[in-house]
Amino acid sequence: MRRWQLCLIVSSVLFVGCGGAATPELQLIEDAAEAMGSLRAVRETTSLALEGDGQVYRLGQNERPQAELPYYEITNYSLQLDYENTRWRLSQDRTSTYLTGSPLLGARQSYGLDGEVAYDQRGEQMVRASDQVATDRWAEMYHNPIGIVLLALDETSTVSNLRDEGGRQAVDIVAGNGTSFTLAVDGATGLPHSVTSSAAHPNLGDVSVETVFTGYEEAGGLGGFQARLTLPRAYTTSVDRYTVSEYLTTTNTNATLDDLAAPAEVQGSTPMESVTVEVEEVAEGLWLLGGQSHHSAVVEFDEFLVLIEAPQSEARTLAVIARAREFQPDKPLRYVVNTHHHFDHSAGIRAAVSERLTVITHRVNRSFFEDIVSRTHSIVPDALSRSPQPLTIETVASAEPYELTDGSRVLQLFHVVDDPHAAGMIMAYLPRERVLIEVDAFSPTSQEFPFAEALLQNIVDRGLRVDTIMPLHGGLSTLEDLEAAVG
Repeated sequence: MRRWQLCLIVSSVLFVGCGGAATPELQLIEDAAEAMGSLRAVRETTSLALEGDGQVYRLGQNERPQAELPYYEITNYSLQLDYENTRWRLSQDRTSTYLTGSPLLGARQSYGLDGEVAYDQRGEQMVRASDQVATDRWAEMYHNPIGIVLLALDETSTVSNLRDEGGRQAVDIVAGNGTSFTLAVDGATGLPHSVTSSAAHPNLGDVSVETVFTGYEEAGGLGGFQARLTLPRAYTTSVDRYTVSEYLTTTNTNATLDDLAAPAEVQGSTPMESVTVEVEEVAEGLWLLGGQSHHSAVVEFDEFLVLIEAPQSEARTLAVIARAREFQPDKPLRYVVNTHHHFDHSAGIRAAVSERLTVITHRVNRSFFEDIVSRTHSIVPDALSRSPQPLTIETVASAEPYELTDGSRVLQLFHVVDDPHAAGMIMAYLPRERVLIEVDAFSPTSQEFPFAEALLQNIVDRGLRVDTIMPLHGGLSTLEDLEAAVG
């Protein structure tokens, strides 16, 4: 009989385990440490260095809302965890495995945490991320068998609610800062099976983040008198119901780490969260709201205004809505047109609903937006949480255009048929002005144009007479620019 099993039997009778644990919950923690090698060795572990390869999935970028997620192939994965100083850094190379206008081929990505400061590397520069990102990254430190056991053993943490969940024993761990985790322990091996915590996602709201550990094998020692521990090779992390990463790793314990401290200029800076909205009047009653990477358009009718696209974030969408209302203060902003469901183009939909705008999107996206609007945002309350409003939604069919008109101006919304980027893609067309408004299908600043041919074919098949193209990434273009990109 293994030592952890003997300890568990004794603790169930005497409520005092072999490690002297005061409660059955703490006994489970100590037994998990023993199953990994020894309680003492786990307690003495102050750092971890993981290396390997894997896949990182692009949440909210699938071809249709229920489809599989596209992913990056990951090489040269390196995760360094310093539990003694509450620091970590992840570095990896990403290669796109899906169609995109800006493919990555072994592009280096690096980001991390230093105490309460989260930082990202952008080119040669380190910039500070938001406080919410820092909170989430702090929790990520403990989605690891060693990390979660160390946290549970910390005198500032509380461990409670021992229970059986599908043949596994589970306990709740509340850290000194109030963050809650659930640790599940395998009933057969006594090894940690998974760690679960909660997080705030800007699109999905309150979500469950779970990391599952598999492929345990002896690892960790660097020779000499240092103990070797039994640790997982595979880490699979899910957000909500979506798998977002899978890594196959090797682990060294108490390894010599790089300097993980955030640079001094980052420590003394504030997170960059400003929103810039730049206005360009393209035609009478037609404005491009640019600035930053994701743009919107506003179309004026006799009785109302229409916003095309609520992208990037709640903050940007609220800023765009405020600016749109400045153009014609006496006319209500009545509609928001969503071009497709991808998270970077739908992140502001909840904000638009809070402002009582009717959402127009392709019918394949209806249930997606019904779900998005109904979700709870209690960890980080958003505009819709503070000002609840019902969703009013109208949908575009694949065959016939959806039309808004006041008798003088016409705005037509067409489904972009056979677009490999998104099944429910919509383009907007103003016949009188001969202006086409689109996103992602043709972005003049892209490296490649894998979706331009589908856009051009839809223009031809619909018989549209286009002089000006308003891409919502990049600047104004012409039909000739699109044709050249296809060619």
